[in-house]
Amino acid sequence: MNEAYYELESRLERSPKQRENKAERTYKWAAKAGIVALWLLLAGGAFASAYYYVGGIRAELEQIQRTNQQHIADVNGKLTQLQGALQSNQELAAQLQAQFAVVESELTAVKEQMSLAGDSLSTTAESKKALNERITDLSKELEELRKSIKKLEEAARVY
Repeated sequence: MNEAYYELESRLERSPKQRENKAERTYKWAAKAGIVALWLLLAGGAFASAYYYVGGIRAELEQIQRTNQQHIADVNGKLTQLQGALQSNQELAAQLQAQFAVVESELTAVKEQMSLAGDSLSTTAESKKALNERITDLSKELEELRKSIKKLEEAARVY
């Protein structure tokens, strides 16, 4: 029995072929580990590159958003000014129309007085001349008011 035991122990001795297999396995493992490490580095580099690229885009978008908010505030301010100007133009147009109505009523009254006076005005040259001057003045004022109303209407259309 002792002999068999020694014989088995002698067979346990490593052969050169087993040593080669271990070296070959180590080489294969190192190659695979190197490939995995290379892929990990490549993936990490791609992630870092994408992270910084997206960060740059995000910063640009934030800048654009701030600029847009500033432009919106400017436009709102201008819109408020425009509404105020439009309101004042409407008030001015209402005043001019009231003046226009007064001038028209005065002109109508003068024409009625002329028609009622009839012959008595023809005898008095000075009265006739004064009334004609008043009619001319009122007609000019009426034309000026019409022009002002047209300008206001055009200004209102522009807004």
